[in-house]
Amino acid sequence: MQLPCFNGYRELFYDLNRKKIVPENIRELLTPRGLAFWIMDDGSKQGSGLHISVYGFSNTDVDKLMFTLQDKFNLKCSIHYNRDNKPRIYIFKESMDTLITLVKPYFIKEMLYKLGL
Repeated sequence: MQLPCFNGYRELFYDLNRKKIVPENIRELLTPRGLAFWIMDDGSKQGSGLHISVYGFSNTDVDKLMFTLQDKFNLKCSIHYNRDNKPRIYIFKESMDTLITLVKPYFIKEMLYKLGL
C-alpha cells in the first residue's frame, strides 16, 4: 500500500476480498530464487525432507503450488496436514539434493539449517 511499485504483486497474489490466491501463471513466476525466499520464510526441516507451510491458500491453490514444484523443478512432493488440519507441502528426501542445488545459491547462511546444512 505504501509503495505503488508493489501493487502489481498484491493484485497477482490477493483477490478483491484480500484473500491469498495463487496466480494461474505461477509456473512462469516461480524461480529458484523465489523458491529459496519462500523456504527461508515458510519452510522447515522435517526428518530427511522439508515442509513448506501454505496455510493461507485454498486446497486448489495448494495443489497448483505442489504441481508447479513437481513439474517445473522435478521435486517429489505431497500435501501433509498439521495437527490443526492446515496444509503443508512436503518435499521428499529423494528430492532434497535437487532442491539444495536449486536454492542454496540464494540462501543466507543463517537459514541453511532449514535445508539441513
